[in-house]
Order: sequence, then C-alpha cells, then structure tokens
Amino acid sequence: MDIEKAASYFLVVAESGSIKAAALQLGISQPSLTAQIQKLEQRLSSPLLVRHPRGVSMTSAGKLYYQHATAQHAARQRLQAQLHALQAREAGQVKLGTGEAWWPLFVESAVVAYQAEHPCSVHIEFGNRLALMSSLLNGDIDVFIGHEISELIATSQVRFTPLFQDTEAWFAHQDHPLFRQDKRHRQQDLSASLCNWPLLRVTPDHPRHAHLLSRPLPPLLNLHPHAFDLDSLSASVSLLQRTQAVMPYTDKAASLLSEKGVNMLWLNQAKRGNVGIYTALGATNDKVARFVARLIRTGGNWMEPNAG
Repeated sequence: MDIEKAASYFLVVAESGSIKAAALQLGISQPSLTAQIQKLEQRLSSPLLVRHPRGVSMTSAGKLYYQHATAQHAARQRLQAQLHALQAREAGQVKLGTGEAWWPLFVESAVVAYQAEHPCSVHIEFGNRLALMSSLLNGDIDVFIGHEISELIATSQVRFTPLFQDTEAWFAHQDHPLFRQDKRHRQQDLSASLCNWPLLRVTPDHPRHAHLLSRPLPPLLNLHPHAFDLDSLSASVSLLQRTQAVMPYTDKAASLLSEKGVNMLWLNQAKRGNVGIYTALGATNDKVARFVARLIRTGGNWMEPNAG
C-alpha cells in the first residue's frame, strides 16, 4: 500500500470527523476511503478511529499517529518548497529579503539596476530582521537587508556586511499635540512620560523567532498598556494619521514619512544600529555576489560611510 497516500487520507478523515465528508473532499468513494483506512490500521496493528453514528473520532493510537503524520506532512511540504527554491536558483532567480524602510530608499533601485545588467527573475520578501533571518537560514532567500542582530545565535552560519548606521527616531502625525511643545519639553515628554501616548511598533520581533536569539524577547506589551504592533509600514502610517500614537522608527525614513504627513518628534542619539546585508556562509554563488555588490554600490550612493 502507499503509506503516504493512506496517511494523507487519514489526516483528512481525522480533521473532518467524518468518512463521508472526507470522501467528498478527497473526491473518492466512501468504500475506497474506508478500505484505505482499514489497510493503514492493519499496517500499524492498531485501530486509529472509532466509528459513531454521526462520524468518527480518534483512538489514543489515532491521536499519536495523527501527530506523527502531521509532522511528516509538514516535513514533505518543506522539502518540496526547498526543491522548488533550488530549481529557481539554478534557473537564475535571486531571492531577496528586505525591511520596508530600505526598499524605497535604495533596494528598489538596486534591483532595477541589477536586472538591467543581469536579466533574471527576482523574488522579494518583506519582513522584520528575525523573520528574514529565519528565511535565510531555511534557504528560502539568498540575501536580506536589515539591522545587525547582535544577539544572534547562528553567527557561524551567516555573514553580515555593514552598509551604514542609523539612529532611532520618534514619529507622529504632523498635527500631534507634541508638536506644539518646544523640542526640549517634547523630548522630556517622550522620554519620561511615554505612557501618556499610545506606542506604535512597526514589524516588532515575534516570539516564534525567539529561538534565534541568545536572550529571551522582552514582554513588550506588558511594558506599555496602549500599544499597537503592526507588520506593515503603510498600515502604521495610516494609524498614525488617525490616532495620537507615536512610532519609533529609523531616522533614514524621515523624508519618506514626511511626504505622508508623519514628522519626526525626537532623535534618540543613544540608540544607534548597523544596517547591512546578511548572506548565508557557503551558499553565496556568483549571481548572489554580484547582487550584493550592486546593493553596496547603490546604497553607498546616498548613505554616509558606515561609522561602526
């Protein structure tokens, strides 16, 4: 018997709770599906399902096998995705990850210039630094642009090429009450009484990526009672326009945000970071190396040299 097919049939039955519903979903007859499940039970020497007038439920053995079959199915899906990614790379595709701030500033120009020189397919993934690092380590992307991750565990698996430094700035809609204060009182309000204003965080680190770090992620929501966490810069700007929220973000985006009516409140000189290019060690081919070189040239056209 085809054990993988039988396992996939079992998963559908277990999740639907009905042989009839599962047969309709799979497009096969109920007797054929029942026969496949029975063969699987015989193969495992354990009953997996209990039949009821209204459907089926899993036995203890069925629940155990369900966990195993689910994990195997996920592993096959990951393998298939990695094979597709490998085929795309061999066909010349570049797979890029970037934070939203860097895309309009220089990454988009680098992509356009690279394609003009080396026509190829380009896959572009947006996300925060840990999400993109996870994609890089999994082989889903070749390179990404983002902040340096000082607490990264997998430092031996990646290479970081610094491009420039940025500074944390605080932004709000141009009509925010804080803009009516002078800069000195505005800074005091932000640094000492920030809880007076809703805090908006763009693409914050997610707990699902905490395993990449050598320290636990802080419980951010517990530190601020009125917080918004968004994974979209455009949605963040829209929310800033409709609320009195304040947003920490890179100072490099000040001109871009001002065009949307979001202005800088305060520049936090104490919080600086390196922005650069991450690649996986041992996985960089000539195509990726050329693309990284283009990113460095394009980014250097408008950024000051890296100070750190």
